[in-house]
Amino acid sequence: MAAFVQSYGLQLLDRSGKDFDAQQLTSSDVIAFYFSAHWCPPCQHFTPVLKKFYDTLHSIGERSLKIIFVSSDKSEPEMWKYMYEAHGDWLVLKYASTDLKDRLSRQFQVSGIPQLIVIDAVGRQAVRDARQDVMGASSSTQVLTTYHTWKTAAGATSAPQADSVAQLPFGARVLIRGLQGKPENNGLEGVVQSFDASQRRYVVNVAERSLSLKAANLLQLLKLQVKTSEEPHEEDPWNEAEVAEFDEETGDLLCSISGSEKVKRRLEPAQLRLSSGALVAAAALGVHGLKGGKEWNEQNGKVVDFDETTQRYTVQMTSDKSIKIKMENMRLCPLA
Repeated sequence: MAAFVQSYGLQLLDRSGKDFDAQQLTSSDVIAFYFSAHWCPPCQHFTPVLKKFYDTLHSIGERSLKIIFVSSDKSEPEMWKYMYEAHGDWLVLKYASTDLKDRLSRQFQVSGIPQLIVIDAVGRQAVRDARQDVMGASSSTQVLTTYHTWKTAAGATSAPQADSVAQLPFGARVLIRGLQGKPENNGLEGVVQSFDASQRRYVVNVAERSLSLKAANLLQLLKLQVKTSEEPHEEDPWNEAEVAEFDEETGDLLCSISGSEKVKRRLEPAQLRLSSGALVAAAALGVHGLKGGKEWNEQNGKVVDFDETTQRYTVQMTSDKSIKIKMENMRLCPLA
């Protein structure tokens, strides 16, 4: 995949318009060419769906999909307008590279748009109908399942770094807590910059300083949904909120709803709903009548979605393994 793109000598740009070196692509990346144009009605319908598919993967830590937009717009300004208004944070073939565009179109027998072509290591089409796959993936679980099928078909290798599924995403806002050595840092807000797999520590930027911290000392300042009434009922509306603090004694989350309004909520389905991408620690699996799953205790995973019928979350533990667990068997803080 990466070798094919590199051998073609494609002139690529990122979404900001800066040159992108194809040598940055790796064998663990899944590469898809997206042939599209803003004037095309079917493209106008499909592009937002593709963006949602891509953004869903990113929200749960899967960042190996690399989409390359191949434009059929009538001018370069129209291409960039379309890119900024409707596309995701992916790559684009330089508009002036008409010979390369024509060569790709012939290679993949593109006779109409939109077309989404997922390729394998030697540049062959690896997925029969990627566009239909994307259209059919309506939930986060389906998105992840579809993408794993693509990875297998494309022959993508495992990334050499630690599995990002079980990591806080870079750029995540966190609150420092529970430090014994440097307690003056407790209560400070920071941003995750990187992860040191050898030390199992995050590099967190705090007021222009970099601190190396364990996951257990970081509270995710997540966006989630809560019910505001003290004794919530099923018919009560859900409200957008954000984690603000964690009560060590009770295990409750202090959630900010709007402005200075804050409510305490327990990690229970009737009171609080976690969003896709939240990192949680699995706990107490295989006890209290539950069957199996003990091997995942005290391991982190990312929330994919929530099933209203079973009242269980789908949690991605590794890039190829997900489990369905109740909220009582997960912990938002401290992480493992």
